[in-house]
Amino acid sequence: MANNSLLLITGGSGMIGAHTVQQALEAGYRVRATARPQKVDILKERFDGKVEVVGIADIAHGDYTEALESVDAVLHLAAPLPGEVGAAEMIEASVGGAMNIIRQAAAKGVKRVVYTSTMLTLPDVDKQHISIFDTTRVTSENDWNPATKESALEGEHRPEYIYGAAKVVAEREVWKFAEEHPEIDITTILPPVTYGPLLNTKIPKGDTGALAMLAIFYANVLPEGGSSVDIVDQYSAVPFSVHSVDVRDVAKAHILALTAPLEKEVGRKRIIVTSGPIPWVDAVEHLRATRPELAGRLPNTSKVTKRPVGKVDVSKAGSILGLTEYIDWKKTVDDTVDSLLAVEREWAKAD
Repeated sequence: MANNSLLLITGGSGMIGAHTVQQALEAGYRVRATARPQKVDILKERFDGKVEVVGIADIAHGDYTEALESVDAVLHLAAPLPGEVGAAEMIEASVGGAMNIIRQAAAKGVKRVVYTSTMLTLPDVDKQHISIFDTTRVTSENDWNPATKESALEGEHRPEYIYGAAKVVAEREVWKFAEEHPEIDITTILPPVTYGPLLNTKIPKGDTGALAMLAIFYANVLPEGGSSVDIVDQYSAVPFSVHSVDVRDVAKAHILALTAPLEKEVGRKRIIVTSGPIPWVDAVEHLRATRPELAGRLPNTSKVTKRPVGKVDVSKAGSILGLTEYIDWKKTVDDTVDSLLAVEREWAKAD
């Protein structure tokens, strides 16, 4: 695909979406992005008018006719985050959102689609402690979370279960569509929890939801009680946060997928992108050693014992995308903290 091709990137105002837009521009692509109507002007301003932005209020039922005009490839990243909405709405947004844009793109003759899935489509989230901490096996793209739409809608579940169920149902629908439309090349990118810098640190005061996945890091690595509190057991409290990746590597994977070899074998390009675990304990100890000015902000880590984590096969990210090197976890931690402190400074101005 030529570098001056026109890309449609949905969810351009999100954390991963914004970095994907930025890297697409840096690679020479022309970019059209979608965002919620109230974020259209914000997104235009963020990229100095270099990105055309189309407002889409409802990703599951919205009309993409205008947005898809003359588009060469679609990168679909728009989706709610865990805990943002209830099970029914999460499933509708994830499944309906994916299939709505992909069907409309196919009807417009678009031949290449990159879809953002998640590593939560791999383990049995009800038994996640087994699959994540089992050091005798390697998790790969051949694994599938057995959750269903029905199981997500029945009973009470943790947000990560609902999110994983919605995304696994959505991704199965995407691959079913790929089987029926072999003329369309589809790649799914499966990242774990994503850390790294925010491109926009001007967030309304107290709106931790706008921090996306950094909200988890913020609450536990830079807790409100600082050194007076004990760091929580990451593996018990938020098991899906064990594996992690830098947002810039996730964005890079999306851009590399645009020029990956075309494959006829459905499922061939289901690609896990992770650099491995970033235990909060390690993040805190790194910051304690390198950022003495943060000593009062860092929680006590003496009462938590780290646990071994099972391995994940990321070989296809290398063989298909050419993504073989990841940003060092210490840089990810440093840049994440710098972003969060910048957000706090913005909040302080609002006082």
